[in-house]
Amino acid sequence: MKLEQLKQIDPSIALIDGDPDSFEIVGISHSDAPQKNTFVFLKNKRFLNSLGAKLSSKEFPTAGLLIELVYWGELSDEIKDNLKVSFTWIATIQSVDEGMCLLSKPFHQKLFDDLNYFIDGRQMNEVSIDPSAQIAQGVFIGEGAIIGADVTIMAGAVIMPKVTIGDNSTVFPNVTIYPYTAIGKRVRVHAGTVIGTDGFGYNFFGGKHQKIWHLAGVQIKDDVEIGCNTMIDAGAFTPTHIGAGSKIDNDVQISHNVYIHEHVIVCGTTGIAGSVEINNYCAFGAGAGVGPGAKLEQGAQIAARAVVSANTIVKSGTTMAGHPARPLNEWMRSQATLRRLSKK
Repeated sequence: MKLEQLKQIDPSIALIDGDPDSFEIVGISHSDAPQKNTFVFLKNKRFLNSLGAKLSSKEFPTAGLLIELVYWGELSDEIKDNLKVSFTWIATIQSVDEGMCLLSKPFHQKLFDDLNYFIDGRQMNEVSIDPSAQIAQGVFIGEGAIIGADVTIMAGAVIMPKVTIGDNSTVFPNVTIYPYTAIGKRVRVHAGTVIGTDGFGYNFFGGKHQKIWHLAGVQIKDDVEIGCNTMIDAGAFTPTHIGAGSKIDNDVQISHNVYIHEHVIVCGTTGIAGSVEINNYCAFGAGAGVGPGAKLEQGAQIAARAVVSANTIVKSGTTMAGHPARPLNEWMRSQATLRRLSKK
């Protein structure tokens, strides 16, 4: 796809700088890590500050930039010049929120519409299954799936097209794994869990909630264990990521674009909203909640039933409690004060 084709979908797009015909656009990526032959959206200062945060270079010679028109007008000439150096092309768009919905759809169609969800890939000889894998009766395995050595898949599991499951992993009964999910080695996924569903992402315009089409799937690294009836949503333009050695309990909701690093503990009924980053060795008590865009630094702990507000940064080693969550000692003092006051 070329920029001119994007303009047919959203006529508000206007080229500012660069050569839009220098590469074929194959998808959309996130501002944290602009990928080759894609473009990223830029709406405000928060996303400007995150540009390339997960890459070693701040130059993206085969990526384009779609920036909201009003925000482009607010930028200094120096920042504009830096962006022109970093990206192959830059174009403005009237509304990033609308653009995300309109422009993600054709890329989603390209990835998903031609997949075969109805005929087992084994019947078409279009799967790769190691001879040592044990697969029960009543399992569906979609085309393009890759099943590693000594994998066990139990009855009722649905492995949709383009899923990868690494060596020595176990998928328990009635698990559903959506397309473009990549599961590492020695992973255990317990009964009833669903991985890779569309993220719950909508923007409101035109008098209704419009869907952001999620393209990026889920990555689950080695030695992860996931309990029963847990839901892990696909990322929009960057994969939802579960880091090596992390353990996730029953009935947990992990939303789109969440990035969980290594050896994180998430206890039952916890809910983690979109675009949350959770660093190594963090832990969540049962029923905890985290608002969108929050960041937990290494070793942070969230007590049972505590709720971390949106975009909060929880410092390394801090234990948070209450709603809204605040440092444990502060929360305990406030509870003691309330008890004293209630006796008066």
